[in-house]
Amino acid sequence: MYAVKAIYDGNHFKLKEPIPINEKYEVIITFINPIEKQQDEILQFFNTWDEDDANCIKEIINERSNFSMGRAQA
Repeated sequence: MYAVKAIYDGNHFKLKEPIPINEKYEVIITFINPIEKQQDEILQFFNTWDEDDANCIKEIINERSNFSMGRAQA
């Protein structure tokens, strides 16, 4: 089984990494978390940044999306 990250824009899937195979495969598509509008605007620039910059932004987005996990809601 292979897993490849992608972004779905409502119409198309944009792969975030190359697919490691060249054969026909049965696939399962799993939608994990919706992307907030602000994150979507940032993600459109990923192809213009180098890998270190993109990873830094991904880390910030992940930290912010997990910020309230485990905390009691008011």
